[in-house]
Amino acid sequence: MPRPTRLRKDLSAGWRRLHRLWRLSLNEKVKQSHRLLKQVIKTRDRPVVCWSGGKDSTVVLHLSLQHDPRIPVIYVDSGVEFAQTKRFVKELRDAWCLELRTARPSAGADFWSIGAKYGWPLFGKSVAANVERARRSGNRRTQLSSLEEALFDGGLYVSGMCSEYIQLRPSMRAEQALHADAKVIGIRAQESRARVRLWVDHGDYYFVKRYFGRNRGIWKANPIATWTDKDVWDYHRLYKIPHCMLYDMGHKRNGCWACAMGIRNGQLGRLRASHPRLFRRLLLRTPMGNEIMRARALLRGERVKHAYHSSEISDLLRNVPEAFDVL
Repeated sequence: MPRPTRLRKDLSAGWRRLHRLWRLSLNEKVKQSHRLLKQVIKTRDRPVVCWSGGKDSTVVLHLSLQHDPRIPVIYVDSGVEFAQTKRFVKELRDAWCLELRTARPSAGADFWSIGAKYGWPLFGKSVAANVERARRSGNRRTQLSSLEEALFDGGLYVSGMCSEYIQLRPSMRAEQALHADAKVIGIRAQESRARVRLWVDHGDYYFVKRYFGRNRGIWKANPIATWTDKDVWDYHRLYKIPHCMLYDMGHKRNGCWACAMGIRNGQLGRLRASHPRLFRRLLLRTPMGNEIMRARALLRGERVKHAYHSSEISDLLRNVPEAFDVL
């Protein structure tokens, strides 16, 4: 989310406050979360919970149901969800009797079509967005990082637009259909600097004025914004909440299987270990696999070809199985 000048606050003071909140006990954090949810349920007419099936949003769902067992729940099936996630969502829907609405991308706006049109999700949202913006404008911006400069100069076709089309827009349509005036989400400040800035600027309960268009806003409530990863897992154990088995297979999150935003921290290595068929499909049978191959060559200082034959990638995988684990 952009940080308008008038909303920019002192990040150093925000960091200090955040560190104090991180050190609170889980019991105190749970109490704070319940106070926020009580406020949302009391003051808003049609709140909804946005649930991905991940460990964080499952905690938020569990907390929310204690205030309203019939609160509408939105799950976005992006079309490239892990089978384990979809199975977990179905099982918990039945076990917890959820008022679940599944949202999907529009026709022609699937992951592969959006990637082919705008670029592929590589190297993180901010990196992909900056390179895609520079490529679209033709402006090699001076504030690009060294990695972004290399990707731009090398002509890499990267973008973060897929999340807009396969996640955000489907969720928004479902929220509109439910006439939602508030959405409860499960993101944590600990996850990234961008989310720290979001929390410092807006806190854990704020209004987005033009969310659905001009003067059509929505409230966003984030009851676990100041929780740590340990808090989340401790809550799972304390209340015996089930979790998607992807976490037991080595994954840190349960997002789209085809995503490579975390390619620098072993995301493809985890996919190779847990889902070798999906890994080989991505590398050998999709245009995104060709772009990953180009990225690898670029970062290794090798000549970057426009296109690689599947046999070249197959030979590399056979001789160096871990070739794409971390770029």
